[in-house]
Amino acid sequence: MENDKVKPKVAMNDTPNGWARNGVNGVTSVLLVVLRAIAVALAIFLLAISIPLFFLPIPLGLPLAIIGLILLAMTSKRAHTFITDWLKRHPGVWERVKHIFDRFHKD
Repeated sequence: MENDKVKPKVAMNDTPNGWARNGVNGVTSVLLVVLRAIAVALAIFLLAISIPLFFLPIPLGLPLAIIGLILLAMTSKRAHTFITDWLKRHPGVWERVKHIFDRFHKD
């Protein structure tokens, strides 16, 4: 009966690990704002780099774009809402994304 463990399902509207929420005061909030700004800048940089790399024979553009979108969704509530709304309109893509997240959440 080892397989009776209930595996948590990834919901489309899961919160992005608290990064997009406010509610922390003091030095921690300043640190979170700085980390969020760095993450957004890195995500935009990855997205900008991925555009010209789409045209190379080596497939580097798509993984960089996906990493950039995930990072942007984790740090921005508006981007998270936009991406989850887009995934709701395209359920086939959501099934693939859910399958990837399920592979990483094996415990």
